[in-house]
Amino acid sequence: MSGLSDLARVTLADFETVRNEPVLLVAANGSLALSIDEIRQMGSGAGVRDGGAFSVVFRGPQAPFVEQGMYRLEIGAGDAGSRTELELFLVPVGKDADGCLYEAVFT
Repeated sequence: MSGLSDLARVTLADFETVRNEPVLLVAANGSLALSIDEIRQMGSGAGVRDGGAFSVVFRGPQAPFVEQGMYRLEIGAGDAGSRTELELFLVPVGKDADGCLYEAVFT
């Protein structure tokens, strides 16, 4: 999980390694359990990060709904030594019978 600690260098493959790990969104008014729902390759080219642009879609419960913004995410179970903490900008991108979807884009 150490590849996730440097957002400038994080890759799609780094998120693939933690796809089945628990994710906790931590906000000022509480926390929310999420899971990684989808990891998508978006493209490559000039001005795009090494390994290409990609997005990660997280799934949360239908309520509470989380507004677009910066959030601290804790990925992995256990104590702080076995978790990775990230600050990501999440955008709500959908809702279905299984919950709300939030996307983080890496370009």
